[in-house]
Amino acid sequence: MTSGASLAERSGLPSGCRSVVIVGLGVMGGSVAKAVRRRAPELPVHGVDPDREAGRLAALDGVRPAPALAACPTDGAVVVFAAPLDATASLLRAEASSWRRALLATDVAGLKLPVLAAAEAAGEGAAADGPEAGGSAPVFAGAHPMCGSERSGYGAARHDLFNGARIWLCPLPGGSAAGARAASFWRWLGGEPKTVAADRHDRTMSWASHLPQLAAWALAQTLDGAGIAPSDLGPGGRDMTRLAASSPETWAPLLDAAAHEDAAALQALEARLADLRRTLQRLDRERRPGSVGSRAALGRVVGSAQEWPARRP
Repeated sequence: MTSGASLAERSGLPSGCRSVVIVGLGVMGGSVAKAVRRRAPELPVHGVDPDREAGRLAALDGVRPAPALAACPTDGAVVVFAAPLDATASLLRAEASSWRRALLATDVAGLKLPVLAAAEAAGEGAAADGPEAGGSAPVFAGAHPMCGSERSGYGAARHDLFNGARIWLCPLPGGSAAGARAASFWRWLGGEPKTVAADRHDRTMSWASHLPQLAAWALAQTLDGAGIAPSDLGPGGRDMTRLAASSPETWAPLLDAAAHEDAAALQALEARLADLRRTLQRLDRERRPGSVGSRAALGRVVGSAQEWPARRP
């Protein structure tokens, strides 16, 4: 049988990888499990999740269920924390003696500053980096795959979820080696890794991820209040409200951690909506010849928005 180390080298995993341990078997962790099993079926994959049904389904795919991270072999492993933000931060602190033995530890949480703070509290970081400091280099590198599903649970996991997805990487100070291993791992799963500072990442997520989610919830509630059923929507309406089905349990810790920036993003959106409302109200009052001014104003707003999706970096 092919050894885990030689298999890792042949398949593009970080060199020396003996196994993969996944903490959290929801849609993201489950997709990691399915992707690993598809790409390297001989590589042991261990899964930890308090949901017995998730463990049962994962076992059908060849994942070895475990009651806790401490029960998994982490020496030479890639450990992936695929739990909600608050749970990931707690596990990093509580299970440091297990995951710090790994070849690489990474995560999928949507904010990186709280995760990196938890990893540093667990003993990672530049202060312990290098033999001259009497410590070892960090093994943790934060990651955020820009993919997912409004569905939840292992049943929604897909082996190709990460194909072509942007994977934001946020290594710790002094953690360039861990960052390189994380880039190799996520690239092997089909992603496109890119390193970014954690503070820049988190601000961007408030606007690029949290704001669309909050807007989808508000839109769904507004439509419901007006007596509009989901079956009344056309393709555009369905696209706009798809995110409203996302799990509040997953989003609650993210919104709590980013409340200040998220509120600023919502305030900016409210101002744009108020401008549109006032323009439409003027149009309604000016239903007579000569109301071109308000229609022109509406055209300018819509026109500038129409150009935005076509922009490329």
